Amino acid sequence: MKLLLCILLINIVPGSILPAEEADNFLYHHLRATLLVADPAESGDLISRWAESKGGYFLLKSENQVVIRFPFNEIKGLRELFADISERIIEITPGAVDLREQILGLQSGIRSRESILKKNLSFIDRADVAGTLAIEREVNALLQEIESLKGTLRKLNTDRRLARGEIYLSFREQSLPQDIPSSFDWINTIDFYKLMQEGF
Repeated sequence: MKLLLCILLINIVPGSILPAEEADNFLYHHLRATLLVADPAESGDLISRWAESKGGYFLLKSENQVVIRFPFNEIKGLRELFADISERIIEITPGAVDLREQILGLQSGIRSRESILKKNLSFIDRADVAGTLAIEREVNALLQEIESLKGTLRKLNTDRRLARGEIYLSFREQSLPQDIPSSFDWINTIDFYKLMQEGF
């Protein structure tokens, strides 16, 4: 039992504070856009392939919507892509959430629990059977808390590294001109709408 707890300490404690891939960024960027495009399916494919080429991925791709994750420092590149593939950019709404307080709080919580874990494990050699069982219960509870905090921290680290984009694709409808003048003057004088109503 004591050997097992020592192995757990070796495997769990080192590296429990995950290094952020973008240490100087604590913002979770998100962007919502509506584009007027000629072919929504093709435009959706272009956007999803762009995200993958930048190290991101798409979460959703349908006939009129694409949701992607992409590196936050590629927001300018995404805007340039919008300009290239769309007839008109109807709307772009950027936003950001500061994750610093949450991340620092999680890191502090992990460190404090790891400190308690080390302290509990230091009592193993002096504990009897009952004491060892009590330490095991405490260690298991701490390990669960640490893993839960680390999971949340990993998600926030992903959020500050990868922005989220929700892009809505509106089809550019082709409309016929209201009035098409004829080269025959007499045709231009006929009210075809009235003729249709009167049944010729």
